[in-house]
Amino acid sequence: MAAIVTDPPYGISYQTGRRKVMDTPDMLANDSKAPLWSVPLMYEVVENTGAIYLCTRFDVAPMWQQALIDAGAILKTPIIWDKGNWTSGDLTGDYANQCELILFAHKGRHKLKDGRPSNLWRVSRDPAGEHPTPKPVALMARCIHNSVNKGGTVLDPFMGSGSTGVAAIREGCHFIGIELELKYFDISCRRIEAEDSQLSIFDFME
Repeated sequence: MAAIVTDPPYGISYQTGRRKVMDTPDMLANDSKAPLWSVPLMYEVVENTGAIYLCTRFDVAPMWQQALIDAGAILKTPIIWDKGNWTSGDLTGDYANQCELILFAHKGRHKLKDGRPSNLWRVSRDPAGEHPTPKPVALMARCIHNSVNKGGTVLDPFMGSGSTGVAAIREGCHFIGIELELKYFDISCRRIEAEDSQLSIFDFME
């Protein structure tokens, strides 16, 4: 794999009480424990100069960082994703959280394609869909663009609704995704197939 770009469960219980698009407030399956066991497997399958991008929260980031180090990965400067707005929370005793972290690590000597870009990325959320915590396609595409050449293969072992897969197709890459929840696996397949079909039509028109 040229890169792993993923948004694993954060290791906290997460309930989407505000998302009206969902049929009911949805508790994400397997979201109560961070799957740190997956990190050595990610490190094993990524190629010797490959990159790992792992989305997480500030309060569980240290666990993931230590797991990456223990697996042998070279931990680099994390990316700050500025979402452009903030979520609800403690209205009087805490700062409004407008950002999330993307941990960046690699195996061996990895070179970014476009020199040394800033680690502060402002990317707006995509419209709410059928998954309670989707990452924007543009966010995942930036990770892929910076680290993977066209024709390379991207892996997302926690595929969710398929944003990484759609991003990989747009960047001209191959994609492998894994998702335990059949509902989200089906959503991912539909999104990725639709993106691939759309690009195939454009190729035909050219």
